[in-house]
Amino acid sequence: MIWDVLIIGGGPAGSTAAAELARRGYRVGVLDRATFPRAKLCGEFLAPSGVALLERQGLLEVALRAGARPVREAVFVSARGSRYRIPLNRFPEGRGFGLGISRTALDQLLLEHARALGADVLEGAFVTDSISRRGRTIGATARMRPSGQCAALCAPIIIDASGRARALSARSPCSIGEGRSRLFAFQLHVSGVEGLDDAVELYFYPSGYGGLVRIENDLYNLCALTTREVMRRAGNHFERLLALTLRQNPVARERLRGARPEGPLRGCGPLDFGPRALPCDHLAIGDAAAQVDPFMGQGISMALESGLLAAELVEATFREGDLTGLASRYNQAFRRRFARRWRAAAGLRFAIGEVNDWVLRWLPERARLQRLILRGIFGDRMHVGDSPA
Repeated sequence: MIWDVLIIGGGPAGSTAAAELARRGYRVGVLDRATFPRAKLCGEFLAPSGVALLERQGLLEVALRAGARPVREAVFVSARGSRYRIPLNRFPEGRGFGLGISRTALDQLLLEHARALGADVLEGAFVTDSISRRGRTIGATARMRPSGQCAALCAPIIIDASGRARALSARSPCSIGEGRSRLFAFQLHVSGVEGLDDAVELYFYPSGYGGLVRIENDLYNLCALTTREVMRRAGNHFERLLALTLRQNPVARERLRGARPEGPLRGCGPLDFGPRALPCDHLAIGDAAAQVDPFMGQGISMALESGLLAAELVEATFREGDLTGLASRYNQAFRRRFARRWRAAAGLRFAIGEVNDWVLRWLPERARLQRLILRGIFGDRMHVGDSPA
């Protein structure tokens, strides 16, 4: 196969980049180790800015028909139960609401869209190594399932969209390792949640924070962060894990009173948030470039946005005819686009316990500070004069 661009990873970032490049007439190959549809540990909430990007691709109505749930309010709940509400129609750059949608449904929708636009999608392709020439990554070797055969797949431009695994970026000569975090994530779909309606709630507790949002099929996604020690103490026991985390928050405890697990409990970690060492010989998008703190759906939104950013710069590079400076230009544009959001989310990550309760009680009286913080988290402007209730 001969491609103009080879993308490693068929999640939101990779599929979005593939669809945009294929729409513009480029030959695109997409490799993913999984076979779709597949589940993924995620908060499964798409912020208003991400909904607008989904609509730009003509996929919003498709997502709603697949069962995605509109979310019209975000609620931050402190460790002592103080609440700070944000109507999501306050963000003019977004669509006016968010979406609760499983990664199983969203990723399948995005990948099929890329395929329909002409991208070649190879599922069950496990990348084993990168291929370099004259200091640039020009491809990857992959073991194909179920045959087990190996193939060398190349293109003038390579994009790593393989998420935390960083199938290519980890091997890049310009990448460096990140420090190890003490934070772990866990996720579960539950039923039996009462009173959440069209809101997404984020609960703080002593060891971290967790969120709850309604998705398709009358299920709710429960996703949370905690420490390595808490995960060790809980083992793989759902009730023990909730007792050590979300049920220490009074509002979450009441919300989850009748919750029943539906499906497997998933966990991952340790998690390193913030910008990662970007490669200088190919592009990295989505979580392969930076893993943002999971406040209010920014991970998926940034994945979609970084995929579109990469596609725009790739097209400009092909028009110019010089591929050598692409990675450098993309890395600079990526940092400019997202740096503010990393800083805002990182600050809120540490606002737990007593500090968190004080901030959430005090913030409603500070309209200007609200706008600054929320613009940092969501990457959008709020309407002038508006302040959350």
